[in-house]
Amino acid sequence: MSDQTGHRAEPDRRRAVAAELTWHGGEFRADFAVEYSERSGRIRRVLPAEDAAAAGVPVERLRGRALLPGFVNAHSHAFQRLIRGRTQWRPAADPAADFWTWRDAMYRAALRLSPDEIYDAARFCFIEMLRAGYTAVGEFHYLHRDPAGQPYDDPSELAMRVVGAASDAGIRIRLLNAAYVTGGIGQPLAREQRRFATPNLELYLRDTLDLFERVAKHPLASAGVAPHSLRAVPRDWLAPVHSLAYGYDAPVHIHAAEQPKEVAACLAAYGRRPVELLAETGVLDEQLTVVHATHVNHREVELLGLPGPIVCACPTTERDLGDGILPAEELLAAGATIALGSDSNTVIDPFDEMRAIEYHERLRKMRRVVLATAPRGDRREVAANLIEMATRSGARALRLDAGELRTGWWADFVAVDLGHRTLEGWTAAVLPALLALCAPADVVTDVWTGGVRRVADREHAGEDEAAVAFRAAAASLGD
Repeated sequence: MSDQTGHRAEPDRRRAVAAELTWHGGEFRADFAVEYSERSGRIRRVLPAEDAAAAGVPVERLRGRALLPGFVNAHSHAFQRLIRGRTQWRPAADPAADFWTWRDAMYRAALRLSPDEIYDAARFCFIEMLRAGYTAVGEFHYLHRDPAGQPYDDPSELAMRVVGAASDAGIRIRLLNAAYVTGGIGQPLAREQRRFATPNLELYLRDTLDLFERVAKHPLASAGVAPHSLRAVPRDWLAPVHSLAYGYDAPVHIHAAEQPKEVAACLAAYGRRPVELLAETGVLDEQLTVVHATHVNHREVELLGLPGPIVCACPTTERDLGDGILPAEELLAAGATIALGSDSNTVIDPFDEMRAIEYHERLRKMRRVVLATAPRGDRREVAANLIEMATRSGARALRLDAGELRTGWWADFVAVDLGHRTLEGWTAAVLPALLALCAPADVVTDVWTGGVRRVADREHAGEDEAAVAFRAAAASLGD
């Protein structure tokens, strides 16, 4: 058999992985196998393990393991992994610290990083994600210029460093190229924001089109767009940026309604709250993901519940920054889809994100089992909803064929250790709740992306080297 160039094509090899339990159809099923193509890196079918073996497919059996679709991290700023632990203080004379004081510390770090250090930070961060069970990440990228605020000869220099870091780590990445124009609505960029600048719409669109083509050459990579926020992008940029993404069936992500101060500024400038303004400009559709949506009113909840847009909550970051609590129950009741992200990477743990969004609601509502599914028999359970947020909903936000063990989808999946101490006493019926509400990330033992095992027995081949480089980058920031 030859390909179109006349060269003899390598035969496609089918493989299958079978675990004691496999998450399929919203529940764990015993002795199922995931069969995939080594050539395409996509799932061929999910079927009983004995049927795969009978068909002559080599089956790797994972004893004492459960298999799930890979978790999808819908919102990340990888370079911020470097400031973990470095912002957990405030000047003794200051009565309070908040998002805005944290942001100043983040700016100082961003101004000091070289391209090599940005690569080193991203690679280590992505390896940490893989080890926690994330197989795909939406990297919201807004570091564009050099520390002096000047453009690189290659406008996508830093974006391609991040894509290279993801490829070397082995994680699937949707690089969301951010537009960042103003320091506040109608205000020039502050000096400390100079590395983020994309001041010209035509140049931004041209550079982004070029980035789309270059990123597509990486097997695990694709691109999207991200008007950073309504405080950082003029209203008249939203439609053309959205149109560019539409032509590529790519996602559009934007921070919105994260802070009360941001909402007040939007009202003062436009006479509309952030989500209302997105709807009015025609971009609130199935390609848009609204990141945070922490401070939305009833009307905005209704708009986010319309078919199409995704809400990406980042509960561990929102908790760390004191941002507030997403009105998740109201959003789900309105019909919204909620995905999850690690954002500042203060915590990289999809299990923590899942339980945080539910436990935050329990505190807010002062009752239990808030984000529950429709009745199944005489019960409403919460775990399946949380697992969906961390898998399928995140994949929808990134417009990836991922987050499900499904024919034709990417062979991105994870194995968890049924012998882990936190899972003692498990049954197939109880295991979803144990994972979604109780387990730590180190229950993950093995991770595959595109059918390639990137983490084996909790080890990533590149981790030691990446850690050395990351420590040097962190040391350059000081304390």
